[in-house]
Amino acid sequence: MKYFLSLLLTFSIYAFSQEDEPSREPAPGVTQLTVVKVKTNYIQDYLDGLEKTWVAANKIQQEMGLIDGYNVHVGNNSYVYLTINYPNYASLDPWTDEQQAEFEEKFRQVISEDDQTARAQGYEDIREIVRVEMVNRIIFN
Repeated sequence: MKYFLSLLLTFSIYAFSQEDEPSREPAPGVTQLTVVKVKTNYIQDYLDGLEKTWVAANKIQQEMGLIDGYNVHVGNNSYVYLTINYPNYASLDPWTDEQQAEFEEKFRQVISEDDQTARAQGYEDIREIVRVEMVNRIIFN
């Protein structure tokens, strides 16, 4: 009986000491997902505006090393999905004054402040921001 109990204890300790390899893990980085509902027949107008504002701004941020990338996805249901990929959550911290000044200088070469304001106000007539989420990608091993 003592032999059986010591054998049982040995195997139970061995079983608890082995760690299972996790079947999944978070991927590096974080993605900001913005879901936008665009009025019917205005997708092209909205995409034209995005190209001059949102896409241009994200190109600059990527060149500055502030983001890893960005994408625009269009659904067949009048929804547009905008994603910005950040290296980590710390990348969402407020910009320094130097970063802000550098971005502003580069962005003003692309679009004037008046044009930007006019486009942004025009968006309100053709789209509704449904939600903004921070999402993490999961890697399955």
